[in-house]
Amino acid sequence: MICTHAFSFGTACSTKLFPKGTIVYSIFATLGAVGILDIQATTNQAIAGIIPNNEIVDSKYLYYCLISEKNKICAKKSHATQDNINLTILRNHEIPLPPLPTQKKIVAILEKAEKLKGWRREADELTDELLKSTFFEMFGDPVKNHNGWKVVKLQDVSEIVSGVTKGRKLSGKEVISVPYLRVANVQDGYLELNEIKLIEVLPSDVEKFALKEGDVLLTEGGDPDKLGRGSVWHDEIPNCIHQNHIFRVRVNKKHLIPEYLSMLIGSPYGKMYFLKSAKQTTGIASINSKQLKNFPALIPPLELQNKLAKIIRQTEQLREQQKQSRQHIDDLFNALMQQAFRGELTT
Repeated sequence: MICTHAFSFGTACSTKLFPKGTIVYSIFATLGAVGILDIQATTNQAIAGIIPNNEIVDSKYLYYCLISEKNKICAKKSHATQDNINLTILRNHEIPLPPLPTQKKIVAILEKAEKLKGWRREADELTDELLKSTFFEMFGDPVKNHNGWKVVKLQDVSEIVSGVTKGRKLSGKEVISVPYLRVANVQDGYLELNEIKLIEVLPSDVEKFALKEGDVLLTEGGDPDKLGRGSVWHDEIPNCIHQNHIFRVRVNKKHLIPEYLSMLIGSPYGKMYFLKSAKQTTGIASINSKQLKNFPALIPPLELQNKLAKIIRQTEQLREQQKQSRQHIDDLFNALMQQAFRGELTT
């Protein structure tokens, strides 16, 4: 059954503690997200609690089934001020319900496939940790700088600029439409380029803000633990520029290699500097151009920096293979779910 404790229009019951094993289903914002409580808990109004009758339906079977049925359920959503799924839609949605022993067989198969997804994630995490360990093995702890390497302000060995400002009034002027990077595209150690938007700018803006191979990209703010978030640009998208909430650092390669600088900034050393320097308000921290320009960059021998860059490029090739493997596993898992709920897995 589905409890109306999380009813979305203010007619919810009094607060109720959901038991362990309750399936929680998002009916606002992240529509269709599903989980299973492993402790007793209450929820806010954006979550529906589904308490299965285990004499009829296996909890894990229902969990997987709701994941599989997400698109069908969300297609019935209400387009009010904010998209939502009301509890009537959820209650009346029909699902395939084979005998309980069959449900358990389906769960066993899907759990094995899900475990494979978990192993893939663990391997990805190990790759990231290996790269961080390699950095510290090669360069030591930057905070202590036992090697006595020269420390300079970042502005002395690079060009640092912010990007184009959105929302400018350009009516009546000649403009062109080009792809641009938003904050969401610049993550911690990688670029998320699945969704790239276009922006209308002046031709002079393209020349001024165009990204080039080797540019180090950094966001100006966000969660405090994400300060120093950034990655290296490798000409992934032609004629791409960046918005003003992203800093572009173009290094002087006589002193710095982009991959080394990106890892230095993203290390605990870099994050500690930005955390101390940042302006913080209500859980959000931000840095400005002056603070970035004053970043104390350690300058190890170029030979060592280039060696790290080579390792990073090899690691990126491995990550691409892992990404393809992850996609293959996800596709396999989704195909298994579709087969399961069409009754094709247990024959």
